[in-house]
Amino acid sequence: MPNWAVGFAMGILVCLAYDRLTDAPVIVKQRITPTDIIDSYNRGRTDALKTNPVSMELEQSCLEIWTNKQ
Repeated sequence: MPNWAVGFAMGILVCLAYDRLTDAPVIVKQRITPTDIIDSYNRGRTDALKTNPVSMELEQSCLEIWTNKQ
């Protein structure tokens, strides 16, 4: 009996998880323009290359430059 109950509970959980994953449609509320893409790229670049506090992407870029010159 306990094995049946565990199997039943797992089956219900799998069905609920599948239902939740397939239920939510992706809705795009506004149209993305090329200027939006360029603005987000530039903002990400300035955020990634901040020096106070140092970002991990800046550290990785510096390490890559240093290893290529070695």
